[in-house]
Amino acid sequence: MHLSVNRLALLFTLVLLATVILQGCSTSPRRQTVAAQPDYCIGRLALTAREPVQFLGGAYQFYWGDIDTWREDEASYRQRVLAAQAPVDGARVRELVKPVEKLPQDQGVLIVAREEDQAPFDPNVVQVTGLIHRDGTTVRFRKRAVSRLQAVTELRAREILAASTTSTTPFPPARQAQDGFCVMHGMVKLAPLPGWHETTRTEGKFMLQGTAYRFSLRTRYLRSLSFNELEAHNQRLVLPELAGGTTESMLEEQALHANASLLTLQTPSGSKRIVEWRLPASSASHATPAIFLYLWPQSDAPTAQEDAAFMDWLNSHEQQSMPLLTIASARPSSTQARPAAVAEESKVVYRMQLSYPGKQDAGNRHYLILRDNQQVDEGRSDAQGFTRAHNADYDETWGTTVLNK
Repeated sequence: MHLSVNRLALLFTLVLLATVILQGCSTSPRRQTVAAQPDYCIGRLALTAREPVQFLGGAYQFYWGDIDTWREDEASYRQRVLAAQAPVDGARVRELVKPVEKLPQDQGVLIVAREEDQAPFDPNVVQVTGLIHRDGTTVRFRKRAVSRLQAVTELRAREILAASTTSTTPFPPARQAQDGFCVMHGMVKLAPLPGWHETTRTEGKFMLQGTAYRFSLRTRYLRSLSFNELEAHNQRLVLPELAGGTTESMLEEQALHANASLLTLQTPSGSKRIVEWRLPASSASHATPAIFLYLWPQSDAPTAQEDAAFMDWLNSHEQQSMPLLTIASARPSSTQARPAAVAEESKVVYRMQLSYPGKQDAGNRHYLILRDNQQVDEGRSDAQGFTRAHNADYDETWGTTVLNK
């Protein structure tokens, strides 16, 4: 029996095959429609929109954790805090590892728990959740970690909450790109360090001649330029469902120039053309992440006239020029707080629970864990079928082999 990890990039996580459980760091876009400012900061980039845009939501990962924000009142925030520590919250169940901690100087709360879709709970991992409410905005940082790294993960959560600021606008203005990592309605004023993972996905829409179009802007810090090709492949894997296709939908590519392609997607309603514009990472710096911009008609079945107008608009841009947005990277300012350098805790968790049909016992099964086809662990599953948990990097391939012993 052999189960392997597939190299997918959905917001920012690995995707496992069969019964592999990888608890990464991704969130679904929040359906929030707000007017854009003329220029704004996303991640560590300064952007200006060439057309009026509306933001629909996004997903932001920082230090391999999720950062989410909501505009809400104090009462809604208190309900959110209660739900985050409840034994049952929607489709999730949890048990607290320690009492909920109120952070000093009204810096929010910290919740450490084990959380699953259903019991039993994996004793090898914990989930650390930090919440804070300022000026009508709630900020949440959430990260799953190997249990032995609980203390340092709590420390990081406190640092991130303390360094967070909020904004009533969709994003901070572009001039603040030097000040920190920008997310919807706020930012984290921490300087990036080697190993400090960052990635963004921002969804929105814009209008051309009365017709609605969608855009998706993604950025990801790459610790090696050798991963540019892999990242381009991974971004396309998650595109079809977002643009109205299915997981089985195929993309046909027509190169426009070195930085852009025209992709044709087959949807249940017909075909749809998607423009892909990409800027590979030029260095292993947080100021120069890999950047991807996707544009497509919002309609499931755009008319020939709408398709032609879309292509005319695209062709009106100078060759090699990104449509819709202009983007500039910003070097961190010297005023940003610099936390202690990260080590192995700045990873995503690879873990597995063995399961078998019927009443076959998954406990005490002999297993091998492989990283990039090299053995890194050998042991036996616990009574509930859980193997030991490990820290994984985005670009690694992990697999578990169960031996017949």
